[in-house]
Amino acid sequence: MRSNYTNTKAINGQSTTLKKLSWLLLCFGLIGLAYLAVYSAINNKVSSPNTAPAEIRLPYGSIQELSDRKTFMAAYLSVNCKSGLLRSTQTIRAAGTIESGGENSSFTLIKKRPDKMRFKIKRGSQEIIFGVSADTVWQRIRAPQQEDQFARIEGEEAAAWVAQTRFFDRIISANQGEGEIVEIEVEQWAGNDSIKVGVIDTYGNIYEIFVDPQTLYPLAERQTLPKGGITETIYSDYRDVDGLPTPFQLAILKDSKVVSKIQLNNSALNVGLLSKLFELPNALQ
Repeated sequence: MRSNYTNTKAINGQSTTLKKLSWLLLCFGLIGLAYLAVYSAINNKVSSPNTAPAEIRLPYGSIQELSDRKTFMAAYLSVNCKSGLLRSTQTIRAAGTIESGGENSSFTLIKKRPDKMRFKIKRGSQEIIFGVSADTVWQRIRAPQQEDQFARIEGEEAAAWVAQTRFFDRIISANQGEGEIVEIEVEQWAGNDSIKVGVIDTYGNIYEIFVDPQTLYPLAERQTLPKGGITETIYSDYRDVDGLPTPFQLAILKDSKVVSKIQLNNSALNVGLLSKLFELPNALQ
């Protein structure tokens, strides 16, 4: 039996769910699941109580030195994008769970350079897949004893999904010409000094990324939404994935309230992926 096709706006009873799922993915910031920074050991800060505090030397330079763009980027890339990764990384696969609204969902995210992505999320017996290939975005909804529902996604929602096909974090991507680094300065995060990096992506979205000056891995990412409100993504539990540092835990906050938590169970680079996985299904052609 041929599967049904419908525009995303016409899926009865699904619009609210899909918007929530779309928002969750956009919060990954890593989604491209945001491959960001190595979890380096933090040096102890030692000072004598009887002398004036001396400038603390950090592993990659003083915090003042790191506020210089050239110095910062050289150090940041040495930690977050080891030699050869920009060239050799062609595919990424990650799997884990999302906790939101008291419910848990499992997900699998795969990407293939330069512009392909497939995101599958399963909640209970329902499975939803979003596929991206270049500027084509589609979805499939599957539920027991029902025909598969297919739809093409268009407009702003499609553009938001396409933006998630990037491979590396926003700082590395901007440094490679996918957007722009507009400022690097010292600012407090959670009561401690951090390096705040302002980035504008290729779609005009503005982000503030707070980087730990000791380890050079991002602590958090903040975005002020065009219609008001602030979203934040807090990163933790960094692990090395085939040479690419990866945060395995993310907390998503909106206006300072936690709305979802993401836990990666596993991740790998350069797994074999067929381009057909990302292409428009036959039902939509």
